[in-house]
This record gives sequence, C-alpha cells and structure tokens, in this order.
Amino acid sequence: MADVKTFFSTEDIADITSAIAGAMSRTSGEIRLRIGKKAGKNPLLSARTAFLALGMRGAAMKNGVLFYVWVEDKKFAVLGDDGIDKKVPEGFWESVKDVVLVKFRQKDFAIGLAGGINMAAEKLAEFFPDGDGAEKKPADVVSYEE
Repeated sequence: MADVKTFFSTEDIADITSAIAGAMSRTSGEIRLRIGKKAGKNPLLSARTAFLALGMRGAAMKNGVLFYVWVEDKKFAVLGDDGIDKKVPEGFWESVKDVVLVKFRQKDFAIGLAGGINMAAEKLAEFFPDGDGAEKKPADVVSYEE
C-alpha cells in the first residue's frame, strides 16, 4: 500500500514544485498538485470536489489547473477551470494526460507531472499571460489527501 506522503521523494516534490513555480511565473493562472490514496468510482468527480475544497474556483479568470494523482489506485486526473477549459482546443486535457501517463508507465512520475505541468503552463501563458516573471508559489501548491 502506497503512502501519499512518501510516494514522491523529497527531490521529486522539489522538482514538481519548481516546475509549478516556473510555470506560474509566466501566467496569472494557478497550478496545483493534489496527492491522494484512492480516486473512488469517479476520479474526475473526486478531482472536481478537491478543486472546490482547495478554493481554486475563486479566481476571477477561472484559470486554475489541478493535477491529481491517486497512489493506491494508480490513477491520475487533470482538471482545468472553466476559463482555461473554454480556451484550449478540444482534447487538450486528454493530450496532457497522455504525456503524463507515458512517463508514469516508465515509473518516471515526477518527470511525467513536470511535462504535463509545462503543457498546461504553455496554454495558461498563451491565454492568461499576466505573469510578472517572478516565481510564485502558493503555500499549498502540493497538497495531500489524508
């Protein structure tokens, strides 16, 4: 049974946090990672619930993106808020998932997430380019579901 707080190494979390901070320096959007044990029957619904619980719906431009990994179920979801979701091409989130999952299958979890984060960041920067170039990191950019 995988433990949510030890699934990623300290170095992996630092790399993922750095990727998120770098991505957010180029946009007004917000990117977060949530790590949990079990996705339940509907992973996307679980991700939506977490999106709300994390207060990510509060952004005026609705440009938040949540990456969610369930370590015990070995499942993954990516969810963009309405503002970014309306701007990206159809199938974009599936292509992000595909990039992440290729690396996940190779057990390169942090590299996979960084790749997906960078894809999301490119679109956020394209459509919401209000980043000031300074690395920003919300205190809870990586959070754990107990």
